[in-house]
Amino acid sequence: MPRSFMPMLLLAALLAAVGVDRADAQARRAAKVAVIQAEGSPRQDPFMASYDFSKVEPMMEAHLDKILGLFAQAGEKGADMVCGPEDIQHIGAYGLHLDVLNPKTGEDLFSSLAVKVPGPLTDRIAGIAKKYHMYIVAPLYEKVDGKVFNSAVVFDREGKIIGKHHKTVLPILETWDVAPGDEYEVFETDFCKFAIATCWEIIFPEISAIYALKGADIIFNPTMGPEHKAGQSLSTGARYITRARDNLVYFAPVILGSDGNGIIDYNGKVVAEAVGQKNSVIMAEIDFAKEPTSDSKWWNTINGSDNDRAIYYLNRRPETYKLLTDPNPPVLERYRDVELTTGRKAKQLEAVKAVNYGP
Repeated sequence: MPRSFMPMLLLAALLAAVGVDRADAQARRAAKVAVIQAEGSPRQDPFMASYDFSKVEPMMEAHLDKILGLFAQAGEKGADMVCGPEDIQHIGAYGLHLDVLNPKTGEDLFSSLAVKVPGPLTDRIAGIAKKYHMYIVAPLYEKVDGKVFNSAVVFDREGKIIGKHHKTVLPILETWDVAPGDEYEVFETDFCKFAIATCWEIIFPEISAIYALKGADIIFNPTMGPEHKAGQSLSTGARYITRARDNLVYFAPVILGSDGNGIIDYNGKVVAEAVGQKNSVIMAEIDFAKEPTSDSKWWNTINGSDNDRAIYYLNRRPETYKLLTDPNPPVLERYRDVELTTGRKAKQLEAVKAVNYGP
């Protein structure tokens, strides 16, 4: 064997020995990351006398056309990756109409509108991803073996589905007809690692922490509900800022509405937003090779590093966090008498009618 090969073999053996994975061995780099800001669309309300089933699917298709048009617009702007809001079909509210059926299929209305993956809808999205050579995160309701999941489907630059995230923590009303997922996936691109925390998953800090510990550089939060008041900057969304700062990751809320979407960096600074702009694409160029560092000479000398992420994670005490995985922590003693509506259809119907919920 030529002696010139020996250093290369030794390096390869060393990397294998310390468990360096492919994504961390490759250089992270700058890329254009986009989120779309789409307004909600009209939909039918089964509680109203004017309800017309024949309009349900056309309204859904009109909303999908708008979302997919914004994906394409992101591609035209040169985005390397784009994420849409939760429920791009705009059918989530139908999940509350538990006794309303689809006359075509006999299924409950909501479940009948969920899609299979892959299928015609994901084929359309795949075509956009391939045409513009960009990654797409498409949150949608998916039908799997008789169950419905709140999914986020991930497409690579060639339009191939490379993974899905099933929302793990569901609001009570969503548990009525949606199944929870059980995994926290981190997806690899050719410029970073990213994760998806759908809607309510942002409420639970453990989820974002898991993603950060798995190496996510950016967490997308596709959702139907903002954490701040309409018309205000993302900087007023305390939970968004906290998730970014606590985990030293980029954080990108993607809300259905005319504001509230954007990108926050690991210091909690808003780097892109478009307050009040309807049906638009928000984009920022992010250098994922840049680590969060401190410019304090004192701090850096004391700690032996200027890399804040390294300092924080090397200083963890996981052996002291066991209570976080206890299904019956002491605080639940306070709530022995609380009975939620999960799994109780009669109570669910009663609750929905009591609040006169409509789209």
